[in-house]
Amino acid sequence: VKNISDLVSEYVSEVGKNSGTAMHRLWKEIAGKELEGIAEFVKEENGMIIISAKGPAAASLLMLRKRKIISEFRRNFPDAGIISMQIKRTY
Repeated sequence: VKNISDLVSEYVSEVGKNSGTAMHRLWKEIAGKELEGIAEFVKEENGMIIISAKGPAAASLLMLRKRKIISEFRRNFPDAGIISMQIKRTY
């Protein structure tokens, strides 16, 4: 039988793994230097990650990397059920 302190620690750890904050941190790793400053993670919603792209060139780069990006999110957040990515262009 686990004590309440251990249960709370486990819960907080699990929530942190699947939170938007953890996904934001992962985005920085996935994006790397090439996408830094021109694309950013917005949120995850119903199995879709939403990424903002600053202009058509950034959107094109994201489309080229779409499979890899989804794969990385799925590998790191298997319980989130990521199946697609939406790119929102901003200027």
